[in-house]
Amino acid sequence: MRKASFIGILLSVILLTGCQYSSVDEYLELLGIKDPNHYENVAEADTTAEDTGLFLDNLTTDDPAADSFPDLGSQAADGSNPSGDYGIEQEKGQEETETLEPENPESTEDMAFAASYKKLTEDELNEEMKAAREAAGINSDSLSKLKEMQEGLYAYERLTVSGKNLYVEILSILQTMAENVPVSTISSEAIDLVFNYVMIDHPEIFYVDGYKYTNYTVDDVITKVSFSGNYTCSPEEAARKQSLINQAVNECLAGAPSSTDDYYAVKYVYDYLIENTEYDADNPDNQNICSVFIDRRSVCNGYAKAAQYLLNKLGIKCTLVTGTVNTKKSRNVRHAWNLVQCNDAYYHFDATWGDSSYQVGNGESADSTRLPAVNYDYLNVTTDEILKNHTISDDIYLPVCSSMKDNYYVREDEYFTNTELSLIKELFERRYADGSDNVVIKCADKTIYDSLFDQLVTQRGVFEYLQGDTSSVSYTTFADTNTIIFWLGRNSE
Repeated sequence: MRKASFIGILLSVILLTGCQYSSVDEYLELLGIKDPNHYENVAEADTTAEDTGLFLDNLTTDDPAADSFPDLGSQAADGSNPSGDYGIEQEKGQEETETLEPENPESTEDMAFAASYKKLTEDELNEEMKAAREAAGINSDSLSKLKEMQEGLYAYERLTVSGKNLYVEILSILQTMAENVPVSTISSEAIDLVFNYVMIDHPEIFYVDGYKYTNYTVDDVITKVSFSGNYTCSPEEAARKQSLINQAVNECLAGAPSSTDDYYAVKYVYDYLIENTEYDADNPDNQNICSVFIDRRSVCNGYAKAAQYLLNKLGIKCTLVTGTVNTKKSRNVRHAWNLVQCNDAYYHFDATWGDSSYQVGNGESADSTRLPAVNYDYLNVTTDEILKNHTISDDIYLPVCSSMKDNYYVREDEYFTNTELSLIKELFERRYADGSDNVVIKCADKTIYDSLFDQLVTQRGVFEYLQGDTSSVSYTTFADTNTIIFWLGRNSE
């Protein structure tokens, strides 16, 4: 598992001297992105903003509540069937944030299950089993059509032919909310892998949070396995929620930009999710898209699945990515985000960590006036960039994202590959002209960052580009990501 370190951050005010925040966790709490989806907290020293008595208040925030990843555990019950086989039922909750794999041909794990895939014949099934498969829409014609519809989906394309057969069987069962349907494998591990792949590809299956299966044995040898989804609501309730989701999605898509350039649609969805969703670990539906489209309150899994749902509707390939992050107070914090294919190149996309509009920590408010409405550090970023504070799960292989072409800062002319101050001047003028309340300078490397920080902050060069009241200016720096933010037209008192 790859290691990642958190971004170092400094919040200061330029006057004659500056005030600064003392830790990464301090600012992450202000951003509202601290500890998304975690299982455990590791207690360490409290992090409190340092007050030097100038203009910044002393702000202290506690850890927000952990996201809920329900542990459904497992249960077993003996049963019999008319054929004389014995059935043992087992249940497994969905690991709430699974992972993926990119353009490698077939899944290594899937290939390992090759011997366990078993095409069912009519002779092997009793009438009840045949009826269960038919009720779930499992027949040669329907499965062939369903396979065609899956072509191009990220996880589906990682499977072998036999794995794809099991995939469409499980998908058909989940779509029809069927129970106890025989499937084409005798391996619980194969079921686990393929179920997770189905859920990776299909964020619209919001009414499933796990599965259960029954092994049928003869002389202690497994001969058949039947599968059921763990459904969180009735078909009627699922239909009602889907209707509400459709309304919200249609409203969102109605405002989507019309362009052959994928970047504008990707940015639109990023902005839409952040502007219309509040982070809420207590929302009971926060692991699925209902939390975003119906309740407008979610956590990372909801943000990521909603992003996937919207971008796929717009014809842009997007899939779910999972992994962990570490903070000073917590380790192995589970997190979900996206892999998006924008203009034929892969990027990481994390709307949760881009959302800096919400408050965090036991009812204590962050000062939102000192935070950008949207943090674009996580819109179309490279693998190297995301690994600075994310660790990617290895359940499914991901491509290395190396393109910077459609990175937000590059597209918005806020990315600096040199220290030419005339470009800084032009950026300030553009931001004043468009009414922005801040200017973001993203540097290509630490050398450029250090030089611009020295010229603009240490030597007070930024005052040459300010308009209006120039007696003071606030700035925020993210040293590890080489980013400087200046706040326009805002005194520091």
